[in-house]
Amino acid sequence: MPGKVILTITSGPKAGQAFVFDEHDTFLFGRMSDCHICLVDDAFVSRHHFILEANPPDAQIRDLGSLHGTYVNGQKFGGRKQHETPEEGAKSQYPQVALHHGDEVKVGKTTLRVEVDSGTSLPASAPALHCQRCGKDVSAEVAAGHEGTYICESCQHHAQNDPAQLLVDLLHETQPASQAGVALSDYTIGKLLGHGGMGAVYLARHKKTGELAALKIMLSKVPVNSSAKEQFLREIEVTRALQHPHIVRFLGYGGQDSTFYFLLEYCEGGTLAQLMQQRGGRLTLAEAGPILRQALEGLTYIHEQGFVHRDLKPQNILLQSNNDALITKISDMGIAKNFEKAGFSGMTATGSYAGAYPFMPREQVTSYKHYKPVSDVWAMGATCYLVLTGQFPRIQRSGQDAIDVVLSNEAIPVCQRDPHLPSQVAEVIDRSLLMNVNERYQNAQEMYEAFAKALK
Repeated sequence: MPGKVILTITSGPKAGQAFVFDEHDTFLFGRMSDCHICLVDDAFVSRHHFILEANPPDAQIRDLGSLHGTYVNGQKFGGRKQHETPEEGAKSQYPQVALHHGDEVKVGKTTLRVEVDSGTSLPASAPALHCQRCGKDVSAEVAAGHEGTYICESCQHHAQNDPAQLLVDLLHETQPASQAGVALSDYTIGKLLGHGGMGAVYLARHKKTGELAALKIMLSKVPVNSSAKEQFLREIEVTRALQHPHIVRFLGYGGQDSTFYFLLEYCEGGTLAQLMQQRGGRLTLAEAGPILRQALEGLTYIHEQGFVHRDLKPQNILLQSNNDALITKISDMGIAKNFEKAGFSGMTATGSYAGAYPFMPREQVTSYKHYKPVSDVWAMGATCYLVLTGQFPRIQRSGQDAIDVVLSNEAIPVCQRDPHLPSQVAEVIDRSLLMNVNERYQNAQEMYEAFAKALK
């Protein structure tokens, strides 16, 4: 990942402090003790005032419905009028704002200066960056210091309808930069199985054997240089070696320019989210219990091998039929995590990935890059909660910012959603969703043992 983002306090009670971001991370400003800058005595600072996300060399800031707003180069973003409630103010908040080298952010008595060290030695006269598909100059879309291959926002928007065709076109134009296991050309690409903020999944069939596979395609939101691509694929190769009955198998992977593909074991039973939809929005404990227990078995293996998942939710839990029983498989293992780590995902905390917020533990915002197994436990608990009740653990007030929900709202005890759940099961789910990480199960094995015992 290129360069650094440096945040320096130039005036105010914390003047002189500097914060350096050399990888994807978040930064909170406010009056609460969980903020990276905590200013309890400034009346113009709200509890959680703003969040800054750095994905070097890019940076983005988002006001969290503060009372007085956040000023960027003298222009006010966010904030609410004196007579408005936080909920009413949140409805009119401005969207996130991109930050650039030399920008100043001001809240109350505090001013912060943004510096971007691109980490490159590109001369001032370096040629402009162009879209790999349409050829247009994309200098206005990307931060200074980016280099590599890039698909412009317009082409990315069009590719949302059929990213598979974009990848096929790219592969036909040039040879794949890297691949492992199998070649994409060995497969016929079929129907769309699903899509999300980071990619799309298609059904694929091997041309000779007829074997079905799931083809996941991911398009980088930022320019991709050769070193970042190689590092990303090395990380994928490590997680590809994970083998467990309750983890989706990797068959192969590759990429071209800023587009990547992954051939994965196909699970004909679809996702847990789809099964919930078929059942009217929730499952009975009798049906959900074995599925969730198996998912915890797979997650236990992941944690035992020294990995975390980072994106657990019903959409990433797949199902296979085995006679009359369903076998649970955790998907996306290492893909989303490594895609974010490489910086290819763009902005995920302040960006447009609201679908993940209900499964995001508080520490994923306050300590973004230090994600641990205990955070997967929260996401797994939120998944159990939704599957069994049809509702998310936290209540989001009308107009409340999704990030503020993650930071401020405790999970509602699951028995309040469904008083018929056995108390032992409810206790396991509630403990997995505690805001204090030290009071939760510390890893999947602890939660698995408690959940399996509760099901007996």
